[in-house]
Amino acid sequence: MLHKDVLMQDIDVAQWRNTQELILDSAKERRRIIVLHDAGRVRKVAHSAGDPVTGTVDRADDPAALAKELYEGNAESVDFVAVFERAAFDEYFARVQDSWDIDEDLDGFVQRTYALLDQFPEGMVTYPRSARDTLGLQWRLGCSRDDVMAATERFVEPGTTIVLGVFDEGALWSSLVLTFDEARSVTSVTTVDPTEVAVDGEMGAVGATVVDWVQAKHGSCSLGLFMERAAAEAFLDATDKARALREASAAHKLVLAPVPLALAQALA
Repeated sequence: MLHKDVLMQDIDVAQWRNTQELILDSAKERRRIIVLHDAGRVRKVAHSAGDPVTGTVDRADDPAALAKELYEGNAESVDFVAVFERAAFDEYFARVQDSWDIDEDLDGFVQRTYALLDQFPEGMVTYPRSARDTLGLQWRLGCSRDDVMAATERFVEPGTTIVLGVFDEGALWSSLVLTFDEARSVTSVTTVDPTEVAVDGEMGAVGATVVDWVQAKHGSCSLGLFMERAAAEAFLDATDKARALREASAAHKLVLAPVPLALAQALA
């Protein structure tokens, strides 16, 4: 879905930062205890903020039990605990590098890097959630990559651009402008440029102006979807996405224009 040669340029820093805040959860931003060991012999125990670690750690013969114990003993100062065996750590990253295929979509490679963590259940351990669900950058989409690809196949017209925007306090707070090729791979990622289009004002009016700007700068726009921030957060958390969109529309917190026929039918 994300083309191997995707173009990312003309990105507004504030719009991009806010989009990341909305849809990404970074392990680097979370408080954590890291334990590094060699076949059970602990080499390092450290808190990401330099805080003292409650509990004595001499051995890591049962990494899962150790991670749980350290988390429960330091619950007020950590979001997760990671216990890594040095050889497993090295092997994991070697296998990630060896799996790279220059011709595949980037998101396929990223998904595989997380899936590979499942193959090191004793060497790459985190608590309270699995390593696959904890490390790196986690999407806050409330759905899988396969779900996103299926929605793209159904609702995005090939060879067009879509714009997604979130409003907060009377202005366009975050945005994504995605251009798709004929195979529905994303070939360009950018944001709305506040120096070229007004982002303050009523959502419907600003949305219409943004779509006109997208049409002029990026070609045919097949979908413009704009939501109030609270509604967008509820949509991301929802398991029934169509219902969340209908509720947002009924509450006048959603603007869809233009809207593909398939999406209009799904929301009817």
